[in-house]
Amino acid sequence: MHIINQAINNLTFDAKIRANAAVSALGHVDAMIEDFKLREGISRADILLDVFGLLQGLFVGIDAMYQLSFTTTKYKYHININMNKNLKQLKYLRNDVVGHPTNRNYEDGSFGFSIILNDEITRNELSYLTYIIKGKQIDSQKHTIDFRSILDAYSEEKDKFTRDLIAYLARNPRKTETSGQLVQLFEKAFNDQYDFDLLTKIETLFLKEQNLYRDTRNRFVWRTGLLRKLFVWNDAKYQSVIKYMTLQQILSIYQMNQDLNSSKIRIPNVELPQILVDFDLMIKKHPASSNILNSLNDQDHPMFKNDVRELMDYADDTDVNRFLEWFLNLSDSDHKYLVGQVLKASLKRIVL
Repeated sequence: MHIINQAINNLTFDAKIRANAAVSALGHVDAMIEDFKLREGISRADILLDVFGLLQGLFVGIDAMYQLSFTTTKYKYHININMNKNLKQLKYLRNDVVGHPTNRNYEDGSFGFSIILNDEITRNELSYLTYIIKGKQIDSQKHTIDFRSILDAYSEEKDKFTRDLIAYLARNPRKTETSGQLVQLFEKAFNDQYDFDLLTKIETLFLKEQNLYRDTRNRFVWRTGLLRKLFVWNDAKYQSVIKYMTLQQILSIYQMNQDLNSSKIRIPNVELPQILVDFDLMIKKHPASSNILNSLNDQDHPMFKNDVRELMDYADDTDVNRFLEWFLNLSDSDHKYLVGQVLKASLKRIVL
């Protein structure tokens, strides 16, 4: 932690306060976790108090990691909670159940929400139900969160984040080669040439230049993994969308690399495929549809399927409807994330 504390001491006054608060919060959360493991109260009140205290502590701990990354590096690239399936569940619990229960109201009168099952709260797990109500039809899905898995996941994520942050802050300035290689990768992909060897070389260079471990949680490395899947993904009808996503992912890691090297350069625009142009026009025509785009890059979100189906109802264009159906039926979770991310980005592409 010496290197982190040293970096904090070099921050501006307000950033230093935020960073020190984050470090302090992480220490408090560690103490809360250890105390939770020792508690043995068996009354319902004791269990509820301990469980909700633990959840709040974990929420604070995750926020503290993001804050520490922002203040010491200016970016959140060194942490990616969504890579950890157990902590991803915790995010849903916080945002959609405990914090402000999921509440979707659709144009057709259907709505959805989530509720904790109080009778199923124990020291080991918590369950909640997500309801979708449409007319007289009620669909429900039960979700269970195991606290032991959550605690293990939190500890793993915190340890890797701290390790990666220390390594990054301790790096020595060196001439970077990654930017030029990324330009070459983009140009090749633009011409439908997908060079795996070059991508591997870029990843190796990045780890060396940023002084990171091979199993880092850094988002750059995560996105190179997505690119490997895009390089081999073929679809007769929607190949233009796959190529667009490939170029966008290369630009994303190029931007990350520039940010981490404090380099500023204009990022080129990539022409949008016609099916995405049509999708944007649909969103613009039906402004209410923009309210259900945020979860499209997350197939595990309790409202994911219903949100996609609602968009299909908005789609007057048959091609857009078929495209959304194709998206909904994708079996690979990374493919679904990539398409969902592009659809979600409609919020940035259009002005309602």
